[in-house]
Amino acid sequence: MRETIHWSLAGTGVGLKSCHLDDIINAGEDIRWLEILLDHHLVKGGAALHSLERLRCNYPLTLHGAGLALGSCAPLDMHYLSRIKQMANHLDASWISDHVSFGPLGHCFSHELLPLPYTEEALDHICTRIRQVQEFLGRRILLENPAGYLSFSHSTISEGEFLAEMAQRADCYLLLDINNCYVTQYNLGIDAQQTLARLPASRVREIHLAGFDDRDTYLLDGHNSPVHEPVWALYEQAQQLFTATPTLIEWEHDIPSLPVILADVSRAQQIMQQCIHARRQY
Repeated sequence: MRETIHWSLAGTGVGLKSCHLDDIINAGEDIRWLEILLDHHLVKGGAALHSLERLRCNYPLTLHGAGLALGSCAPLDMHYLSRIKQMANHLDASWISDHVSFGPLGHCFSHELLPLPYTEEALDHICTRIRQVQEFLGRRILLENPAGYLSFSHSTISEGEFLAEMAQRADCYLLLDINNCYVTQYNLGIDAQQTLARLPASRVREIHLAGFDDRDTYLLDGHNSPVHEPVWALYEQAQQLFTATPTLIEWEHDIPSLPVILADVSRAQQIMQQCIHARRQY
């Protein structure tokens, strides 16, 4: 597949929130790049698009969605894909990402990222759909590992093996969500370090960090707090494996002032630089 070359990413970015728009425009080098929740911006014209056009002059932009439903059996939504392609080209987006999940089931659509069974059948199915999407978009996409709250009794492949094989077969990239890895480990007892170890470094193009919500008996991928310490520890291990991988700080609920988020940005940047230095020394 022949791809258009877009802005390359480096360092740590943040998810764009409208309440931070003026601060981000004036943030300078504290922010290296921005992630846009594309499902909130698939409109023609208007103030929101104008703001994105202003930002793209100063920052590389990525588009992150939740509507491809690559694990579903419903036909791909070609109108939705056309709008994504148009937006990505208009904003010169560095890349487009979505999730390893399904949404529609018959005439019902879940707004949750529903997990797939890790089986050969599911692997064949999602790889076929990823290839179709990439062929239409004219670029490879990134797929994010989900947070785990339940597991399928008939799964025959580990999460790490599934993601690695999916990336190779479909010729796509991976978006590694470290918070989701830790949430899955806590909730389901799946060793997050083993998951990381199975992923091909050449396929991991982005990392997400976020805060979880402790619900006593389980962890929720809440995106409503600073990154927790065990997630930072796992992130350091990930940067040792996937050194210099661009990292995004996610915060979707109970959004604080931008300096609070930039504190996590700074810490992630420091860890990344330490791992880059250690790799060079080695």
